[in-house]
Order: sequence, then C-alpha cells, then structure tokens
Amino acid sequence: ALVMTSAAADVVAWDFPRLGSCHEGLAFADGTTGVLVWGGGREIRLTVGRADLWDHRGGYPWLATQSYTNIVSLVRTGRANELRALFKKETPAGEPRNPYMMPLGRVVVALKGGATLSRGELDPKTGVGRLFLSDGKTVEIAMGASSHLFMMKFDAGVDWQAEVHHCMEFPVAKKSLEERSVKPAEKWADDTSGGFLWRLPKDVPVSLVYGRQGGELAVATARGEKVATARGSFAAVRADSVARWQAFWAKSAKVKVPDPVIQQIFDYGMYRFGAMTDPDGVPAGLQGPWLEDDKLVPWNGDYHFNINVQECYSPAYRGGHFSNLMPLFKMVLSWRPILRDNAKKFAGIDNGYVLPHSVDDRGICIGGFWTGTIDHASTAWVASMMYRYVKYSGDVAFLKAGAYDFMKGAMNVYRQMFEEKDGALSLPLGPSPEWFGADVRKAVGRNPSFQLAAAHRLARDLIAAAVLLGEAPDPMWADVDKRLPAYSAGRSGIELFEGQELTESHRHHSHLAGFYPFDTIDFAAARASQVADTSFNQWVYQGTGLWTGWCVPWAAILNIHFGYADAAAQRLHDWKTYFCDDGHGSHHNSVRNGFTCYTNGLGVMQMDGQCAAVTAVMEMMVHEINGKPEFFRGCPASWKEVSFENIRLSDGTAVSGSRVNGIVKLSR
Repeated sequence: ALVMTSAAADVVAWDFPRLGSCHEGLAFADGTTGVLVWGGGREIRLTVGRADLWDHRGGYPWLATQSYTNIVSLVRTGRANELRALFKKETPAGEPRNPYMMPLGRVVVALKGGATLSRGELDPKTGVGRLFLSDGKTVEIAMGASSHLFMMKFDAGVDWQAEVHHCMEFPVAKKSLEERSVKPAEKWADDTSGGFLWRLPKDVPVSLVYGRQGGELAVATARGEKVATARGSFAAVRADSVARWQAFWAKSAKVKVPDPVIQQIFDYGMYRFGAMTDPDGVPAGLQGPWLEDDKLVPWNGDYHFNINVQECYSPAYRGGHFSNLMPLFKMVLSWRPILRDNAKKFAGIDNGYVLPHSVDDRGICIGGFWTGTIDHASTAWVASMMYRYVKYSGDVAFLKAGAYDFMKGAMNVYRQMFEEKDGALSLPLGPSPEWFGADVRKAVGRNPSFQLAAAHRLARDLIAAAVLLGEAPDPMWADVDKRLPAYSAGRSGIELFEGQELTESHRHHSHLAGFYPFDTIDFAAARASQVADTSFNQWVYQGTGLWTGWCVPWAAILNIHFGYADAAAQRLHDWKTYFCDDGHGSHHNSVRNGFTCYTNGLGVMQMDGQCAAVTAVMEMMVHEINGKPEFFRGCPASWKEVSFENIRLSDGTAVSGSRVNGIVKLSR
C-alpha cells in the first residue's frame, strides 16, 4: 500500500512483508533496460528486462487474398470459415507463431546476516531509491541514463552475496522457450562477478552481467557478442540519475492537488513514463522494458495501436515531453515499405499505408485476429499522434520529413474503402475495436463510429498540415470531412456501428472517440448535445463489469470532457484501488474483486493504464473541447486549492494556473 513519508511528500514507499510479484517492486529504467527491485525476507530480487529483446521469428505477412473487397464479400455472405482462414497460417513445430518479447533474467542478492528486507522508497524527482533493512541499515539504488548501469550501494556492515539466473532456469519460461527451440544461456561466475551470454535462434545475442566492488553492486546488459561490462561508481551513477530527472522535471508539467492518491498517481506515473520512453531509448510496448523473468509476457509484449500505445505515450503532449515521442515515430516511419505493401494488397493502391493493430518492432503483424488486423483507425490514430506532436512542438521539419506523407497515405486507404451512397460517403464495413460476435456479420458493421471519428480527425489534420506547409489541401480531404457522417446513432445514442448499440459493458469506449480522443463532435450543436447525453447515459448504464485497467483512466477523461469532475476523480481512485498492486504496479486485470469480472490481475502488467492515468490528471487541470481550452473544469469543487505548472496547450503554449476557493488565475 502507498505510504507517504513525512520527510518528503513526493517519495513513494513500499512494504516488503513477503515475496510477491516482480511488478510489485521499485521500477528503474534507462529507456532500454528495466530493473524491478522486489523480494522479501533475506532476498532482494532484481528482475532485469530489455525493451528490444525480441525473437523475431513468425508473424503474419499481408496476403493478396486479404483485400478489403474480398473481406466485405465474405462478411456479407456469412462465410465465416473462409474469412477466418484468410488470417490463419500453419506454424512449423519448434517455431513461434508470432514474434514475441523474451524474458531475460534475474540477479538475486542474498543478505547473509540476520537482517531482513523491511521497506523501500523511491523519489520520482531524482530516480534514487532506498531499501531499509530490519537492523536499521540501508541500500541505496540508482540507474544512470548515460552509463546504462544499475547500481546498489550497501551500508557498511551489510554482508551480502549476488548470483545471476537466466530466465530458462525458471520452469514456465523454460518450457515455453524450449517449445520454440530456444537454447539456454552460457553462464559464468567468480568471486566478484557473474553473468551470461544468450545466443538466440535468429537474433543478436544478449548478455546480463553483475559486478561487485566492495559494498557496491553494478548490473548491466548489452546486445551482441561483446558481453556487457558491469563496473562503475555508485556516486557517479547516482549523480547521473539526479541530473537526468532534474532535467526531466524542469521541463515537465507539474500538478499540486489536495488528494494524495491522485497526486501520487501523477508523480510516480510521470516518472515511469519518462523511464520507459527516454528520447535515446527503445519505443515502449505494452510493458516497456519491465518484463517478467520467469515466463513469457502476455500478448507478446507487442505494440497495440488501437489504444494501448496511444495511452502509453499520451503524457508526452500536455506534459511537455515531445522528444520522448520520437523513438516511436521513427520506428513507425521506418516501416513504410511494409505498410505500403499492406495497403497495396488491402486497398489496391500504391500510395497508401496500412498499420495492423498489433505488430512487433519491425512492423510485422502479430495475431490472426482479423477484426484487429483490418482496423484502419490504428493507422489514422498514429497519423493523428504525429500531427498532434507537430502542433505541440512546432516541429514542421518532422512534418515535411515523413509525417505528412504518412498522414496522406492513411487517408488514401480510407478513401478507397469509402463508398458513395445517397450523396454521402460511408464505410461499408469496419470494426469497433475488440467487439466480438459469434456471427462474423455482427462482429463488424457499416459506419463504425470509431472509424468515422478517426477519419474526420485525419481529414482535418491534413488540411491544417497543408496550410502549415504552404500547400493547397487536397479537395478530397474537405469532401471526406463534409460528406462522411460524424458517427452512427440510434435510440441509445452513438452506436458502435449502424444497428449495433452498446449492449454490454465493454473495455473499449471507442464509440465515444469523437468526444475523446479525436475531438470531432461539436458539443455546441443541439443534436450533438442531445446525442452526447443519451450516449453517456447508456454508457453509464452498462457499468464497469467488463472493464480492464487501461480503460478506467480513459473513462475518467470522458467524464472530464462531459463535465463530471467528481466522477472523474472517483474513476482514478477506482483505477488505483482495483488495478494497481501493493507496489503501485499497473495491471490489465483487477487485482481485487468487486469492480469488474476481469480479475486475478497480478500476472498481466501493462503501462498503458498508468500513463493514461497521468494524462487524466493533466486533463483535470486543462483540456480542450472543439479547440477551446477549459481550465480546472475536471477538478472537483471540493478541491479548495489546486494548481498546475507548465501544462501545454495544443498550440504549444505552456500554461500555469491556480484555483483557490473558486478563484482561477492563469499565466502563460
């Protein structure tokens, strides 16, 4: 449970009464390597992972038979077996069906005296942690961004010994990896060091090494035949960490709220966002660099582009960390040859891009989940992220260098999918994310509201981008924005697609994406206002029974945009209570009963919920509806004193403000 110390309100604390999950530990990362510090009794465990550690075998290349016209025909005629067969493949024995992120290993520190591990703390403002032992002695912890070293400094008199364990020493990981024809690592150890070199079936080797120098322990990883070097000075690594995090927070948005739970959600969540998305690091997937060491990560640890990646990176915008987005954008743009080939086979055009909802770090499709594969809003949403970055940062050079091309390619595919009907444009068939139906004709439908909102956002962004570049906008973009419906609606408000109401609790609030994140529905219009109220009530009526961790902060933001500040604050408390473990780790499933049927969450950590919660706190302070900023509208009236610093608006302006006893003051 959270313990706020009296010495420093920013410090986040841990209790270690038992051995739990690695995700309950203190989290450190340099954007590539992640370390989770956990344990209990006389054992300190360091679970080490890398965000670039993939087995790249397997995957699903786009096939010529997976054309949009063919898919529409198979759905309309109900030929489910033929349709699903398009997205299946035979996997040779001993090979993985999909690329997947691989666990790495663990360093175990055994305390040799009678002292046991008692509690820990981490300061998000410096990245420095500390473990407290039962005899009053301490262990200081830091990770350097420039040295890429993780180090621990033990108080004098603490007797300890370290050893390293490769992931294939754990039964579950061993079985899974052996089934994929993966061999164990080559280990070694002497009096002051130990480690292993792991040669992978088709990928570059990886090493994990520890080294002891007196009362200091260093841990390092590396890729390639050259083994990592684990030598350094704790004082230097600590100074590196402090400098890194002081620079991070100096340009970062900050908030001050009277609610300690929401304050900690922001401070620790922003720290973890920065730790996993360092501008010089590896793009963050579902778990960033914090991978389990004793089993394979859920869902391959991949890049999910129908909400999860977007949530992971959402703090970058209002938070002012624009450069943290660049590793992701550079990676996506490097995939353009693959995505162009996908578009050729899917839409029959040479100037388009299609990004499946689930891919590895080379853009190779993961899955066989056909409605996700054809979810073109994944492409449009990434294009929207790119243009949003340009607006916030003013980086027009990036727009010219690749983002504008990517945006146009995404729209070209949408335009090929649209059809003319009664003078309007429509999408004859498409998915609403992760909406399932036993009958394929009910799993997708005409004019999905999520797809319509994504297309409108993309059309408006393209027009604005052309103006920014001094070019004439393509008339097609304005035509799409004018003649494509804003959403599909029925008696219960906005539908998932035509004829499909929200008939159950569902983790994807994507039918409401026109309100957030795409901001394409005019709240001021009378019909839109009525539809909004009806849609919101239907959404509330269906409840939370099938919600997961990452959708709860999204629900908080929707409440903010609808003007329900108390409900937004409650949703963030719900997320912390039900989807965070006792060590503040963010999970997909609930770790406690009573809120959702998705329970037993300790085994599935994801960073999307934690980062989305950070964004929700900033949206409480400042959000924009139809381009107009609203200040403190998401803060409960019971908060008598609340303030923020350096939050960014969509034009890149940095704003600070306070609300004291209802009086608002702003400065720019």
